[in-house]
This record gives sequence, C-alpha cells and structure tokens, in this order.
Amino acid sequence: MADSVSIALLGQPNSGKSTLFNGLTGGHQRVGNWPGKTVEKKLGTAVRDGVAYTVCDLPGTYSLSAMSDEERITQDYIARGGADVVCILVDASQLTRSMYMLADYAGGRVPCVLVLNMIDVAESQGKAIDAAQLERRLGIPVVPFVANDASRYGKLTAAIQRAIAEHSCVSSDALAELYARYSPEWSEAYGRLSAHDDAAERFDAVWRAAHEASSTREGTVNCGSARLVWVDRMIAGVQAENAGGAPAFLARLDGALMSARWGKAIGVLVCIGALLAAIILGAPLMMLGQIPVMASQPLAQGLGTLGVHPALVSFVSSGLMTVLFYVFSMGGFVFGVAFVFGLLDEIGLVARISYLFDGTMSKLGLPGKVMMPFLSGFGCNIASVTGMRVVDSWGQRVLAIALSWAVPCGTTLSVIPTLAYAFFGFGGMAIVLAGLAAGIPLAMLLAAKVFGDRLSPVEERAGLIMELPPYHKPRIKPLLKTAFRRYADILWRAFKTIFVVAAVFWAFSYSATGSIEDSIIYAIGNALEPFSRFFGMGWKLFMAFLAGVLAKEAVLGSLAALFSSTSATMLTAASGAAAAGFSPAIIAAQVAPAEAMAFIFALMFNIPCVMTVGATHSETHSLKWTILISLFYLALSLLISFVVYRIAVLVM
Repeated sequence: MADSVSIALLGQPNSGKSTLFNGLTGGHQRVGNWPGKTVEKKLGTAVRDGVAYTVCDLPGTYSLSAMSDEERITQDYIARGGADVVCILVDASQLTRSMYMLADYAGGRVPCVLVLNMIDVAESQGKAIDAAQLERRLGIPVVPFVANDASRYGKLTAAIQRAIAEHSCVSSDALAELYARYSPEWSEAYGRLSAHDDAAERFDAVWRAAHEASSTREGTVNCGSARLVWVDRMIAGVQAENAGGAPAFLARLDGALMSARWGKAIGVLVCIGALLAAIILGAPLMMLGQIPVMASQPLAQGLGTLGVHPALVSFVSSGLMTVLFYVFSMGGFVFGVAFVFGLLDEIGLVARISYLFDGTMSKLGLPGKVMMPFLSGFGCNIASVTGMRVVDSWGQRVLAIALSWAVPCGTTLSVIPTLAYAFFGFGGMAIVLAGLAAGIPLAMLLAAKVFGDRLSPVEERAGLIMELPPYHKPRIKPLLKTAFRRYADILWRAFKTIFVVAAVFWAFSYSATGSIEDSIIYAIGNALEPFSRFFGMGWKLFMAFLAGVLAKEAVLGSLAALFSSTSATMLTAASGAAAAGFSPAIIAAQVAPAEAMAFIFALMFNIPCVMTVGATHSETHSLKWTILISLFYLALSLLISFVVYRIAVLVM
C-alpha cells in the first residue's frame, strides 16, 4: 500500500466531483488559480487508514479536446503526470452519455478508477448496473458510489490503492475497439505514433494520436462518433432497466419548469422561495450577533470598574462588539444559503434554472445558473456572492460577483425609501425608486462591459451544453456538514476583513469629550469638503456615504450623530439604536434638496457593505479583483452623484 497518493478527479459538470472532493478532504482545502489562467485550482489533503492523500479537483469539462482553458489545464495536468491515479466520475443514472469522458481518457498511462457516482439514483430509476462485468471489460477498477454517503469511501480508497498497485489502465482489448476499428483518423495517427516497446510511451503515443486526429473538423466528428460507439459497446449487457422508474409527477414537474410560457416565472418563484428558506434557516445563527450587542453596555461598565482606559473600553465595547455583530449576522445567512442552494442543486433544480435563464444571462457573458444567486441578492448581497460558487469557471464567477454588487439588498431597499421620503415626501420617493429600478440593469451592463472582456472573453464563451441531471433525493447530513464548514470558514475570513475596517472607523469617530467636533472624522470631513462638494455632497453627507460602506444600517445612525454633534459609535450605528436620533426635519433643514438627491443616488450604487467585500475576497481568493470591483462601484456612485446633483440643481 502506498504511503502517499496524489489523486486527480476528472468528470463532466454535475458528475459530483465537488461533493467527492469535499467528502475526501473535508476542511483541508486550498483554492487558487492555475498559473496565468482565470480557472480555479482546488487542492485538498486527507489521511485515511494511514495513507496521506493529496486531491486535485480538475475543472469540470465535457472532453479533453483542449479547446477551452479548462480542457487544456485538465489535459496538461494528467499528461505531465501530476497524479498517481485518476478518478473518472460518471453519472450512473445516465451511463450512456456520461462515460464519454472515459472514452476521451482511454489510452492515458496514469492508472485510473471508474467511479459510478449516483448509483442510488440509478437504482431508484429501476436501473441495475453489473459493475464487475464492466470492470472485466475495461480492465480498471469500477466502484459503485454515492458521493454523499461516507460509508462508501473505504471501498473507493481500496480501489485507488489497487489501481496504483496493478497500474490499472484501460485494457488493450478495449483500446483496440476504440482506436483501431471505428476511426480512420485514429488508425492513421496510431500507426505513426504507437511503435514503442515501452508501455508508458505507447500509452502516451495512443493519447497523442487521439488528439491529433481530433485537430480537424472532420476528425473531431469521426472521433466523437467513435467514442460514442465505443461507450455503447462497453456497456452493452452491463445495464439492465426494470419496470417502473421515475414517478409520473416528476415528468409533470419537468414539463412545468421547461415550459416556454411559465418556466421562467416558476424559476423566479423557486429562487424567491429559496431566499426566504435561507433567511429562516440562517436566522438562529444570525441572532447570535445580538449577543455582543446586548453584552456591550455591561462589558463597558465592567471594564470601567476595573480602571481600563476609556479609549480601550470604547474600542472593545463598541468597535469589537460591532465586528462580532456583523460577522455572526453574515455567517448565519451564508449558512442558510449554502444549505438551501446545495439542497436545490442535489435535487436537480439548479441545473434546470440554469437552462431556463442561460439565453438571458449570456448577454452579460454569464451562464444561466447565476440567476438564482442574483435574485437572492435582494435579500442580502452576501447570498449573491457566496451563491456564485455554482459557476464552474473562476473568471465567470468573479464577473458574476461583480455584477451582483449592483443588486440592492434588503437593507438598502429599506434605507433608501426612508431617506427619500424624509427629504422629498411620496413624490420624491417615487422618483428615487424609479431611478433605482432603472439603474440596476444599467449598472450591471456597465460592469459587464468593464470587466467582461478580461474575465469572460467573447471568444471563450459558448452556449450552454449540459445534461439535465435526474431528480435526486438529497442527503441532509452531508449538506449540513458542508454548510457548517462554509459557516466556520466565512466567520474567520469575514472577521479579519471587517475588523480592520471597523477599527479604522472607530478610531476616526472616537471622541474623548463625546462631541463629534473633537473627532478625527470631523477634521477629515472638513478637509475633504472641497472634494465632496465637487460630487454634490457636503462633508457630513459624504461621511455618512462612507459609513454606508461599513453597512447600510450604519447610515441612519451616522446621520443622527453627524447632524446632532454627538460622537458616533460603531455599535449604535450597527444595531440601529442611533437611528432613534435620526430626525428628518433637523437634517432636511440643513441639506439642500439637490445635495440630498445626489447623496441618495450615490448611496444606492455604492459598495454594498464591508461584509460583501469580505465575502468577495473569500470567494474569489483575489485581493486584486476585490479591490478593482470595490473601486469600480465607488467611482460609479460618485459619478452618479455628480450627474444627479447637476441635474437636480436645475430642476429642484
């Protein structure tokens, strides 16, 4: 038995690779990008039965024809010998179509294991697969598997060890069926390249021959046809279908979802329902954020009694407690989204919604599967950002996250009308909301224009090609485990980001005398007045605008503190207690209508909040792109403020 094993996971999208990767590695994972490519690289480690496993989750592709970055990376990684063994995942419930990847890999010299994932779904459909017969025919270990069932991993690792020990590759008889019989292109290339005594060189030559034969349009068609014929021959007599299968109501459900008339409406309702379910599920964990809020005052009193310096008391009881408030609130929602989205994905609904909206989203350079996270952003932008994990391409995922920042969250949708009504009444509020509705798609189109060519180049975009997965009964325990893992991960990542921003905000707003005029923020605001006036905002509104980057909840509290000359505190702004001091009449008397309008529009399209920034960094694993997206929305909001102010001065 090998003491250390490097595993590559190879399979088509929706084959269960990510679930298997998480099941093998647990939380011991690191994610980045392949050098020079906007394609995600996932590596993980695990120790099982004394063996150290390193697992590489290769990008999900439909073939190894090296047409896209994902396919080139996958092919190069395997060809270079980056793994000791390749696990090829196929959907057991759709064996005929999903084994195409094995046909593409056949001839590779790295030992491989065929993993018949979702065998439980196949059995529920009345399909029986003779894995032993398929193993004898192919010459490699074949493992019936359910990625969400932890009890099956022992058989998988045993098969992996056997494949390495026996150097199990697709048998020469099976290769002869594939390479020599059905394709003249393969036969010609194989004859030139396979004259090697060394078995490893012969395997390399066979694989190179296959891809050389696929280099022309005619060759691609012939080679593809040959693979499909080969798959049919390999599984002939292996799969038997019994009477029964999927219930009739599932066919009716599919008919409704795929309906040209009602499908998109049903898809939107599913997304809204998922958002509500995520909020309800995450609410108990989100409520943990109230604990530091409630503990703030007793903590301040206790520290004061101990003689701790007032500045430190203020920082701990106000600044640090606010950080914890934000982090727990954010983490709870992420947990809810991770579980609900995972549930819908396993059931098979995410793939169908992706299909429904692919044509619409393709205009932005994105796949249809981003529609559900986009709609979830109306509840919380963090839901949009974390939900974009459903996008396979790293570049498209970053682009989708950038566009999701334009979706106003629930807090924004409550703060903006409050401000609009306070300054302008119902008539002005209607104008503001109309501007918000028109601005959302325009902001998304502009973001797509600015970032699209870099993250999702036109020449690399393609229509959606996918096999809709069968409806699948989900396994709740593994989903909960994955959701809690995401929850713990986001807590730590968010804490680091939010703590820095919160500490700076606290330091700037702290005043030993309790007067805002003795704080750093007052001095900075006055110094920035010429700059902020250029964009149509006085320094107090500009400081409130910047406070909105921390959280939209902080805006009302900041306005109350800034316009009442009371020192703003992080905690009261965060918890909403300071909003009780928000007096529309007092503020409206000090702010010109054009300035107020500029402020409101700037606030609408500003950076959503620091929690969204933290989530973006966590999901993209790129400080560069997190900063670029933040600067884009900051610049966009100031530009909008400038334009709105100039127009408002003329008409108000």
